[in-house]
Amino acid sequence: MPSTFRPLPNPPAVDLRLGGLRLTIQRLPYPLLTFLTGIAGSAGGAMWFGR
Repeated sequence: MPSTFRPLPNPPAVDLRLGGLRLTIQRLPYPLLTFLTGIAGSAGGAMWFGR
């Protein structure tokens, strides 16, 4: 009798629950995070050295 193996689904990267609101993100958008980090670093450097 063949056994059927089903892999477990990947757990979500972020699962946020606030009251009745539930936000689930399956994959983190790494290109977007990289872009936002670059913008934040550039703005922070400009503010730091602009004094």
